[in-house]
Amino acid sequence: MALKHSTGSLDALYRVFVQPALSNSHTTRPSLHRGLRTVQRPRQHSRAFSASPLLATKTRAPEERRNKWDEEISARVVVLVDPRTDKLEEQPRTRYDILNTMDRKTHRLIQMSPDEPDNRSFMPVCKIVSKKEQYEHDKNYKKAAKERKAEGAKVNSVKVLELNWAIDTNDLAHRCERVAEFLTEGRRVEIVLAAKKRGRKATRAECEDLVKRIGDTVEGVPGAKELKSLDGKIGAFATIVLQGKAPSQVRDGGVVKEAE
Repeated sequence: MALKHSTGSLDALYRVFVQPALSNSHTTRPSLHRGLRTVQRPRQHSRAFSASPLLATKTRAPEERRNKWDEEISARVVVLVDPRTDKLEEQPRTRYDILNTMDRKTHRLIQMSPDEPDNRSFMPVCKIVSKKEQYEHDKNYKKAAKERKAEGAKVNSVKVLELNWAIDTNDLAHRCERVAEFLTEGRRVEIVLAAKKRGRKATRAECEDLVKRIGDTVEGVPGAKELKSLDGKIGAFATIVLQGKAPSQVRDGGVVKEAE
C-alpha cells in the first residue's frame, strides 16, 4: 500500500510540473516576473541643462591716448626733439634707428604731432621720454583732474537751509556764517523759512530782522546776489534763493539739505 501511494504521488507531481514544461518547450518561456506586482519608483525630475552666466571680470578699460608710441608710429622717418636743448634736430632720423639705439626698458619714443595722411613727405615730430617721468606726469595730471572734478561738483551743488522765524540770535549768526561760506564757494543757497507748529511765534519785527540779516550776509560776499527774493508770507512759509560768485559756472546739481 505504501508503494502504491508513493507511485500515485509521483504521477501527480509529473502531471503538475514536468508534463506542462515539456509541452511548452517550443513556446516562449514564461516571464519570471509574471504575476508579480510591479513597484514603480518615484520619478525623479531631471534638471534641465542651463549655462550659468559668466561672472563679469573686472578689467581695466583700454587706455585712450592721443599720441602714438614706439612701433605704433607709422612714419619711417621722423624729426627728433633733442632732449638736452628741447629743440628739433637738424637731420631727420629713421624710427628704426631711434628704437634700436635707445633703452627700451626705461624710455619710449612718442609722436608729438598728429598724422597727415594726405602728405606723403610728412615727418612727424617725436620725442624720447622717460617712462618714469611720464608716469609721474600722468599721475599728477589725473590727480589734478580729479580735484577739478570734485571742485566742480561742489560748485554745482545746491545747499538748502531751513530756518525758523523765531530762531535764536546765536544760531542765526552761525547760520549766516554758513551761508557766507557757501556763497564764497560759488554755490547756490536756498533758504526755507517756516514757523514751528509748537514753540514760540516770532513777532513781525523779528521776521523782518531775519530777512535783513540774510540780505546783509549776501552783500558781505563779493559777487553774491539774490536770485529770488522772499517768496511767501512773512511769519509763515517762505523761500529765498541766493547765488554765490561766478554764476556763469554754476549749474543745477544735487541738493544737500541742512536742517536747523
